[in-house]
Amino acid sequence: MDNAPFNFARTNVALAPYTRYRIGGPARIALFPATIVEMHEAHQWLMETGIPFIILGGGTNMLIDGRGFAGAVLFTTELKELAPLGEHRFRVGAGCVLGELVRQVMVPNNYSGVGALTGIPGTVGGALFMNAGTVNGSICQLASEVALLDERGLRTVPINAELYGYRGQFFCTNGSVIAEGIFSFTPSNQNETEVYEHYLRRRRETQPEGWCCGSVFKNPPGDHAGRLIEAAGLKGTRRNGAVISKKHANFIMNENSATFDDVLYLINLVKQKVHEKFGVDLHEEVRIIFSP
Repeated sequence: MDNAPFNFARTNVALAPYTRYRIGGPARIALFPATIVEMHEAHQWLMETGIPFIILGGGTNMLIDGRGFAGAVLFTTELKELAPLGEHRFRVGAGCVLGELVRQVMVPNNYSGVGALTGIPGTVGGALFMNAGTVNGSICQLASEVALLDERGLRTVPINAELYGYRGQFFCTNGSVIAEGIFSFTPSNQNETEVYEHYLRRRRETQPEGWCCGSVFKNPPGDHAGRLIEAAGLKGTRRNGAVISKKHANFIMNENSATFDDVLYLINLVKQKVHEKFGVDLHEEVRIIFSP
């Protein structure tokens, strides 16, 4: 297993630097394909060998076990293509930073949807996988198709509203890989530069800065996870180097060398206390990767 047949393979790679939590032990194998062809070869090899593996993009929505991952990590970060196709359509690699898509394509062309994606960290592939967005919309609403690697190989999947929902989608299961997306934009009838600047200011005012995964929990129907966590009296609760932000209760911060167990403790505490006080079951938005 330690001899992956690729020149883009590395062994015993610490994962903490590749996550926004700065938490995570080593991966036994890390694969960094630079093209879709290489990604296809790597994914096919993983499927054939049966090695347990996870997909990692910008690491902005991942909490990885401090013991590491005793399988393979397939990185999408090198797939950075961002190319116009004409008629307001763009091909965007899974490793392209979402903020670059907003700044380099959507804002200069005054395309609709800026309010849905401004300020969201991470890569396009990860954003598509979780259908990232805000109250103003989500990324899958802007995608017309994706290039997907699964057990059938590389294929194109047309995207429609039946294939995604709130912070999730139904076209890419765990173990499959989003290699790239085709986006079809619509010119806006408002000034999207002003929209962009407004939501950047709002995020700076309402959300904490530092090492974290962003929102830890999905909002329950008709409510906000942050409101429930704050109403349960949990703002500022600390476990060693991890703390529930005093600025926004749906953020758990790594303030001082927090461990996986520290953050996980606070996640479970929030779920327990919110259920006890309000009868509401919160569900994680962050993906938690336990050591196999």
